[in-house]
Amino acid sequence: MTDVEVRPLLVGLVLGSTLLAGACTTAPRKDPSLAELRLSWQQVALPDPLSAVTLAVDGSPLLVGADGPGRPRPHLLSLTPSGNLSEVPLTPRSPYAFEGRWLQVITRGGHVDAIAGARGGAHGNYRWTTWSGTDADVAEQEQPFGVFGSYGAGDLAGMAYAGESPVVLGAWQSDRTGLDIALWSRSGDRWTRQRSTGTPLASTAEELVSAAAISSRGDGLILSGSVTRLAPGSVGVEPAIWTSPDGDGPWTRVDFPFTEPPNSGPVQAQAATCSRQLCLVTGTAGGRVTLWEVSGNTISQPAGIPDVVVPENADVLAPVVVGEDVLVIAPSGSGSAVLRRSGATWSVGAGPDGTPVSAAAHGDELWVVTTNAPGKGTLARARLP
Repeated sequence: MTDVEVRPLLVGLVLGSTLLAGACTTAPRKDPSLAELRLSWQQVALPDPLSAVTLAVDGSPLLVGADGPGRPRPHLLSLTPSGNLSEVPLTPRSPYAFEGRWLQVITRGGHVDAIAGARGGAHGNYRWTTWSGTDADVAEQEQPFGVFGSYGAGDLAGMAYAGESPVVLGAWQSDRTGLDIALWSRSGDRWTRQRSTGTPLASTAEELVSAAAISSRGDGLILSGSVTRLAPGSVGVEPAIWTSPDGDGPWTRVDFPFTEPPNSGPVQAQAATCSRQLCLVTGTAGGRVTLWEVSGNTISQPAGIPDVVVPENADVLAPVVVGEDVLVIAPSGSGSAVLRRSGATWSVGAGPDGTPVSAAAHGDELWVVTTNAPGKGTLARARLP
């Protein structure tokens, strides 16, 4: 194993022109009625030439999925108690495992599961590889080609635990119209796609369903996405979630009530974070950040959500919960914004430069992975005031 030093974090809060080199310089639109969230961002150095891709945490340690130019391309780093990043040994087996880029890494109870993809074949489709192990050693679980690929396959969207069992979210050709939401569960080392036909995960001639993210919900799961309603002369896209008490269903679809102003753009549910009693779902409405609270089948929105514009086709990250506070990280302008709700009070501040793609809380720090236009990933952290 190789230990890599994480540069020390500055504790003080720093304003405007005194931000550290590598910290964010793009602030969200000012609202004089909002409190300012002042965060001092410190870039975390990864072993050169690795690029940060994604984060995973379940208590300790924090895991950093990274990407490199050599073979194997995927890397996994673990934050040690001393504050260093230590390389976790990986065992790729199939040719595409050496070329894969992490789609998602998840961890629970010291176990690690992950999925990576690499384009290949005559049509350049993704070839997916699954990985499993501990935070000390992770190996590829080779699968037959037809499990995640072959005729009818759509893209994969993520992975989450239902209890102690990992479940993969994606899409597959519908028996009726378009694509269905598809889920894969694991038995031993083999993944099997569950049947969507006849369930709320299936599309119909009147409604096309799509899920963009999967999250744990106690022993069950929540999927965040949308329903495209097809009617003569009109097409409408509305936010929705799907919930299940465990990894095998039964599934319940919950449509979100909303009022869409004319020409405001679609309303989308994009990601979720849940406790056993409450789920917080982030998304966009009219091109701006929004947040829903879901308790059972009851849906509400907190008052006073800051007016943060999200670039077209960009996603708001799943909420990060720290104690009683909720943090929402969103793309904003050429950088990112961090929205914080403490009780009924909101504050907003600048996040790190680049487009945010993953975030996690570790102790009293917020860690965020962002990417720039060429796709290079950067890892930054800030102590929460």
